[in-house]
Parts: sequence; C-alpha cells; structure tokens
Amino acid sequence: MVVAARKYTLVLIAVAAQLLAAPGSAAPLSLDDVAAMRSVSQPRMSPTGKHVAYLLRVPRELYVEDDGPAHRHLYVSDLEGAATPFVTDDIEITDLAWSASGDAVYFLAKRDADAAFNSLYRIDLAGGEAEQVFTHENAIARIYPSPDGKTLAFIAGEAPPAKSKELAAKGFKAVVYEESARPSFVWLLNLDAGAVTQQALPGSASDLAWAADGDSYAVALAPTPLVDDGFINRDIYVVHGGKGAVTAQVGLVGKLGQFALSPDGTHVAYIGSVDKHDPREGRLYLYSLTDDATTELVPDYPGHVSQVRWLDNTRVRWAGYRGMYSDYAVADINDPQPMDTAAGAGPIVHAMHSHPGLDAAAVVADTPEHPRELFVLRDGAEPQRLTFSNPWLADRELAEQQVIRYPARDGLELEAVLISPLNKRAKRAPLI
Repeated sequence: MVVAARKYTLVLIAVAAQLLAAPGSAAPLSLDDVAAMRSVSQPRMSPTGKHVAYLLRVPRELYVEDDGPAHRHLYVSDLEGAATPFVTDDIEITDLAWSASGDAVYFLAKRDADAAFNSLYRIDLAGGEAEQVFTHENAIARIYPSPDGKTLAFIAGEAPPAKSKELAAKGFKAVVYEESARPSFVWLLNLDAGAVTQQALPGSASDLAWAADGDSYAVALAPTPLVDDGFINRDIYVVHGGKGAVTAQVGLVGKLGQFALSPDGTHVAYIGSVDKHDPREGRLYLYSLTDDATTELVPDYPGHVSQVRWLDNTRVRWAGYRGMYSDYAVADINDPQPMDTAAGAGPIVHAMHSHPGLDAAAVVADTPEHPRELFVLRDGAEPQRLTFSNPWLADRELAEQQVIRYPARDGLELEAVLISPLNKRAKRAPLI
C-alpha cells in the first residue's frame, strides 16, 4: 500500500522539537506555530491560463477568537506569484470556479451568519465587491460552470421537509438508520434568466465534469446516498444536459476518484480501483464512448493515481502518490505505458487543475520544509512555487527527516519518514 505520509510531517516535527530540543538551540517549531499554520487548497487555473484562484486556510487566532473552523479566504495569483486577496471576510468558502471567459470567479459561502444555507457569489477579476448570484433551497455542495458560459451546474439536495425545523423544536430529532439520508441532485442554473431545473437522474450525485461544448456532462451517481454506496457503488454517467437524458454509462466496479471528459467528448479518463475489494482508487483508466471499451493508461503503476486532467484529445495529465513521493506525467491514450522512472523527490502534489490546450497546471503541494502551497507545473520544467503563506517558517529550525524502507513479513517494502531529534544526543533517542 502506498502511504503519502509527508503531509503529517510538520505536526510530528512540532512534537519532536518541543520535547527534544536542547536549551539554547535555534527556535524550534512550537505547538502554537502548528496551530497557526496557513495552507493553500483548491487551485483553479483560469481558462486563459494567466491566473490561478485558490483558497487560503487561515486558522482562528489562538486565545483571541472563539472556537470554530478555520477561515478560508479567496486569492487570485498570476503565474509569477503576484497574489491578490479577493475575499478575506472571516467566513468559510467551500468551493470556487472560474467563469467560462475567465473574467470572474464564482464561489460558495455563507456570508450572512443568520442565513439557513450558503449562496453562490461572483466576483470580477478586475475587482470590486462580490455579487450574490443565487441561493438554493438547500445547501449547495459543488459548482460547475459550463464551458459555453450559459449554465452553471451545481450539486445539492431538495428543500428540507416543510415542518422539519418546527418538529425539531418540539423534540422530534430522531435519525433513522439508513433512512434519514437524503439524495443529492444535479441542478442547472441558467446564468442569464436565473431559472433552475433539476435533472432527473438514476441516483445520488457527488461530482460532475462538463464536455467542452457545454451540451453534455459526466456525473458520478450512487444508487443511494448511503455511505457504502458512495464508497463502492458509484458509476459515471454521461448526460445530455438540455434533455437530461443518459447517453452512456461507464460500468466501473469499485471505488471512484476524479474523472474528466476529453475535449472532443469521445473518452472519459477516470481514477478507479482494480476491483470492489481494492481498498482505494488509484488506477488510471480510459473509457471510450464510441466502442464501450476500457483501457488502463498507466499499467502496473506501483502507486496510487490521485489527479487527472486532459491536455488535449489524446493526452492526459496525471499525478500520483508513490511511496513518500509523487509523480507527475502525461499519458498518451493511443500508447499506454507503465511508469518506468523513479519517483522524484520534489514537492508532493495533492491537488491539480488545468485546462486542455494550456502548457501549465496549477497544483497544491507540500515539502518537508512547508505545508501545502500553490505551485505551477509547466510541461517539461521544474515546479515553480507561487505562494509563501508562512514566511516565519524561515526563522524556525526543523528537525532532520529521512525516508526509511523496510520489508514486511510478506516481502512488501514499506516506506516511512524518520524524524530525528532537533539536537541529537549522544545516546539513542526514544522512538515516538
């Protein structure tokens, strides 16, 4: 099993530094430092390839703010690292997406603390105040603007039962096992008229990817909203948006990760599992809509593929975890090849976003020296770091880290990160 353990490294360093640092040494990382660390998430490359929108996780100020989740601020950076704060209210933004033209960013947030549900907002790249576009009858989970700029798809439930709040106030708060869960649906918002239509699809929706023409989309559906079905019984359906009619079903087995439709609409690239017994999705597959055939694009990959995006009609960008490191490569759908190079020791990629036809992808990655930051990956070049969210880390001394490998009893080689005491002692240190 592949373990992407470096994301926990800084937390372990904090403990080791606090307990094992010698008096008089340079400032170690403290527990307060760990609690104050900022990190980047949800990179979104603009359709023009000139900007990246992202969320900056800002923890609540220790000993000052009340307990609660971290704030998530919206930033936009150019590809040289010049970042501009767009929405920095003390709120939690849950999703974001560029408009089709790349001149605005849509995002989900509940800016009114008294509001029952979140709302959809739009803020222009040129600046100004965010405009509230739409509020649904329930919380919106994800948003997907169509490439033609006419429609915004979103995933949400139907309105709660009319008397649920009233009955809850009277004490009727029972949660019935496997009966209280409510399905999520695909809704299409006409961005000009403001009209919303619900798509009648065979299951509970969890993710969606548009075709380049904006007429069709691929959607992940589970038979029910129950946890087990969401884990192992989801499938990808291709739907004609205007008619709401299913035109194809991939027929995958087991767990499902990311997926995307090719620019010409003839293939679906997706991350799946070997079979229903596979503990995690991690194989990169290609499904042909023309001949109903599935092919593995990176055969025998000794890791877990985690990210997939189309580069053009015949090539797919992908990233995966292999041991303590990550891979970033391009697969040719006409010539599937195994990954025959060693995993690099560069930044560990956790999220990736790009558009077909662009020579760069926006990624969120971390290293042993810093938590998750924004990078840009240009094809054939080294990753370029764009954000430095915790500049004070330069004034902290971090303990030495090294990757160790050892065989399990069945012969499988395992990897782990060994963190030495910040100031080594003459005798052996305890293993934590």
